[in-house]
Parts: sequence; C-alpha cells; structure tokens
Amino acid sequence: MEGVATGGGESNATDAQNDGAATEALDVAELLTTVAQLEAELAEARQECATITEKSQRLAAEFQNSRRRQERQLAEEMERVSAHIIKRLLPILDDFDLAFANIPEGVDAQAAWVEGFRQIQRKLRSAVEEEGLTPIPTEGAFDPTLHEAIASAPSDIVASGHIIDTLRAGYMLKGRVLRPALVRVAL
Repeated sequence: MEGVATGGGESNATDAQNDGAATEALDVAELLTTVAQLEAELAEARQECATITEKSQRLAAEFQNSRRRQERQLAEEMERVSAHIIKRLLPILDDFDLAFANIPEGVDAQAAWVEGFRQIQRKLRSAVEEEGLTPIPTEGAFDPTLHEAIASAPSDIVASGHIIDTLRAGYMLKGRVLRPALVRVAL
C-alpha cells in the first residue's frame, strides 16, 4: 500500500509539474502576445505623434507666412498712402518755387516775411525728403524713364538729346518715379 501511495504521489507531483509548466508556458505566451500588442500600440502612437507634429509644424509655418504676407501688404499700403499724400503736396512745392522765382522787383527778397515763407518751404521740403522724396536731376541727357519732354528746340550750347530747360521739377519716392520732370530738349 505504501508503494501505491508513493506511486500515486509521484504521479500527482508530475501532473502538478506538467500543469505548472503548461501554465508557465501559457503565461509566457500571454505575456509575449501582450508585449507584441503593446509594441504595436506604441508604434501606432508614435506614428500618430509624428503626424500631429508634422501638422503642427505645417500650421506654424503657414501662420508665419500669413503674418509676413500681412506685414508686407500693410507696408505696401502704407507706402501707397504716403506716395498719394506726397504727390498731393508736390503742387505746393511747385507754387513755392514759382513764387520765389518771381518775386516782384519792388519787394525786398530779404524781408522777414519772405524769409518766413522760405522757412515754410524748407520745412515742407524737409518733411517730404524724410519720407524718401528726392528730386530728379535735370542736367545732361534726356532719359524717358525720368523726364517728360514737352518741347524741343535747337541749341548751340546744349548737345542734341540733352535737356535745355526744366519746366517743372520731377521727383522720385524711394527709388521710384513719383512724377517725371517736365523738360525741354535740344534738337
């Protein structure tokens, strides 16, 4: 009986070992499956993160481009408004030039009130020059991009195709012609 009992005990122990090994193998298989599943989820999460990061970077770049475009448009609009206002002031500069060129003979050109008007002219000219206004040179050869010829005449002093006289000053604003100079050209 003892042998039977011992034999039965060994059989139960072997069965328990086999069950333990099977359970352990099942636990390892479950762990491997769980690890594989977690790795797949991690890869998916990394891909989603990369996609979101790429979209975020694209949106940030689009925002910066939009802001730069708006700043550029605002600057261009400010330049157009500035040019429009300065263009409207040019006849006033012309009137000052004509007035000082045609001071009547009976008036003292050095009188205080005349000097006061010259000071006003200088202030106006200084204000528009600070905005980038520069006079177009009218000496030398005629340039159709800077000058508008409204008359021509033969000249013994000036070479053909060169400017004889300036009838109205021309101006450039920040390198662009705002108003061409009206000139008379030698034949």
